Order: sequence, then C-alpha cells, then structure tokens
Amino acid sequence: MVVLLFFTNEGFMRYLLILFFTCTFLTAEAQTKSVLFIGNSYTAVNDLPNLIYTIALANGDTIYYEANTPGGSYFNAHKTNPTTLAKIASRDWDHVVLQEQSQLPALPLEIAGADYSPPSAADLCDLVRENDSCTEIVFYMTWGRKDGDASFCADIPEMCTYEGMQLLLRDAYLGFAEDNDASIAPAGMGWKAVIDDDPTIELYSGDGSHPNINGSYLTACIFYATLFQESPIGTTFHAGLTEELALYFQTIAHAIVFDSLDLWRIGIHNLEASYSEIQTDYFEYEFTCSSENADVWEWTINGESLAGEVVTYDFPGPGDYPVQLIVSNSCDTIIFNDTLTVEAAGIQEEQPAIKIYPNPILNVLTISNPQHELVEIYDIYGRKLDLSYSTEIIEINAEHWKSGTYIVRIGNAYAKVVKQ
Repeated sequence: MVVLLFFTNEGFMRYLLILFFTCTFLTAEAQTKSVLFIGNSYTAVNDLPNLIYTIALANGDTIYYEANTPGGSYFNAHKTNPTTLAKIASRDWDHVVLQEQSQLPALPLEIAGADYSPPSAADLCDLVRENDSCTEIVFYMTWGRKDGDASFCADIPEMCTYEGMQLLLRDAYLGFAEDNDASIAPAGMGWKAVIDDDPTIELYSGDGSHPNINGSYLTACIFYATLFQESPIGTTFHAGLTEELALYFQTIAHAIVFDSLDLWRIGIHNLEASYSEIQTDYFEYEFTCSSENADVWEWTINGESLAGEVVTYDFPGPGDYPVQLIVSNSCDTIIFNDTLTVEAAGIQEEQPAIKIYPNPILNVLTISNPQHELVEIYDIYGRKLDLSYSTEIIEINAEHWKSGTYIVRIGNAYAKVVKQ
C-alpha cells in the first residue's frame, strides 16, 4: 500500500512531505506485549500508557501494562521504591520503560550529586534483569523545556535554551542505552522534529514542561513504533485530535523511529531465522544463518537434520527442496520455512559446450564431449567404474547402475549425476 501525504495548511508549508511506505500493521501478525512503565508525571500526564495501549489495540495488537509514576520521581528513588520493586518482580516483562526526572539526565555529577543519573540507571537495569534476563529495557527520552531551564542556566549554559537542553538530554539517553545494552524511545527527538518544522503546533501544557494531549499523542506514537517495531501511520485512534494533525504526528513518529533504528538501538536483541546460501559445487550448497542473536541453529534440509551456524548440504540433483531453519537462544525460538531451487553448477557453466543429460539418469546417460576429453565415471565412494571414453558423443547404458550419486570426470572438471 502506497500513501502520499500532502500537508498544505500554513504550518506545514515549510515543505511538502511525501511518504511512501508499506502499511505493515495491516498485514503483520498481531502482537501481545507486557510493559511496565517506571517514571513520573511525564508518563502519568494524559495517561501515556493508556494512549499507547489504545493505539496498539486499534492496530490489532495488545499491551498488558502497569505503571509506577509518582510525580517528580527519579531513578535513584525508584531503585528503592517498594512499589517499583514489587511491580518489577510481579512477572516476566517483555519491556520495562525507564523515564528519569526531566532535568537530571542533563546534569553532571558535581551538580546532581547522589541523584546523578548513570549509576542509578545501571542499578535499575540490574534489578530488571535479575528478575528476568530476557526483559527488553527501553529508556524514555524526554524533551527539553520550552524555554530552557533557568534554574541551571548559570552553571550549565546549554540549559538556557530548549535546543541546548534537548541536546544534553539526547546525549544522556544515548549513553544510558549504550552503557546498559538497552534501547531508546526517542520522544524528545520527535518533539524536536515538530518544533523545528512548525513551532505553532503546541506540544507543551501551560507550564512549558509537561505535555499537552498533542505532545502525549506524539509520544505514544513513538512508543508504539519502538515497542512493536511497526508503523503508527494509519492508526484510527486519534485521541480527540483532528485526523490531519493525528496523521502528521504519526508520520513524524514513523520517520524519527525508523530512520534511525540503529542509533536508538531498537531491535538489537531481535532473534531472526534467516539465512544466505552459496553454491559451492555442482549440487552442493553452504548455508549460513544470518541471525546475530542465536545460540542454537537447527536445520532440516530435504528431510535431513543438521546443526550449526554454517552447514553444507549436497542435494541429489536439480529441483525444489524444503529448507527449515530453527534458531533459538535463552529467550526465544523462531522457525523459518523456505524452498530452495537447486540448479546445476560447475561444468555446464564453465564449459557450455559440454553437456551431460538427463540428470537424474533413467537408463542412458549422454555426454557431449566436443573436445574429446577423457571421460571417467566414479561412484560416490571414489571407486572408478570400468568405463573410459574420449569420443565426441558418449552414450552410457546405466540401466543396471545402483540408485545413487556418481561422479563424471571430464578432463580436469567434475560433475555429479544421480541414478534414480
């Protein structure tokens, strides 16, 4: 499905946004996630978890969620908060979202003191993984205040403006994710994209800090894209916004998340059952699993079981063959079924004048040998049959050969044939 979005009202005249995309949520398999939100009022205002839940529901997905979001709370408080600890331990979560107090990530150690964010972020991550090592941790990158933060402006000049504060927050959350092998929901950068494009669109509530419904809806779209790795574009839930404005926020969220998946470390632990293959001989293929997060690789190729990240299989002849790859680690198992079309390689590609047919053999094997090379036949164990030829056209009666694979040597080249 291709969608062209044209925004022509005054605020969007800065550019014509044309977005081609596939609406993957229309055909993607429904997903169910369990998510714990740990934060403060930036998560609680407008009930952000419920907005994310409703967007997911509109797209056929489901979230079971809980939250602990006391106003003004910070990582250093959450790591000893009884409610937070109880909720972490209450189940094996698919995702735990961590949102720091809005100023602290931008503050250095000498100003933040005991509440300095990085150590407490690490402590919280440890607590989450002690409960379940497979839980994906997502840091909720917040935004700079509308007019900067005057309370720290004298000591940290960057905090004097929205732009400077936003840059400090961005860098801090990138550090949290990198240091703790986690990902980021880049809400703050989604806000920046809107503010840069059209500053007349208000995202803040009256205090210039917390989000209004515009800001929360944009953030929810970013979270949906981050958690489900699916586009929010086209969701029918608009949270009371006009369809045009909701679509604009959906589009911004899509662009911010999917244009920089590696930067936000989204999907870094995904388990994928995919492979590549290389034809190494006449009917022989080498298969390599391309998933970086698998620990166990199990193959079933043409009914034969093999194990290992890289395996080799010698097919009996040309045709379509089933290939199944099962990859797993301590957290997940993925099964991928495929069909591989096998074609002959080797002699017929390198020396097109030489022809060997039919293959598989029925009763008579015919070899076209225009250069009168010495032709010899071997069984699969390397034993030479009592056959040698050097004529231009060779017809070999194979009616009494046993079923199996044979090697045809023509000069210094080799080919495999199969007797049915």
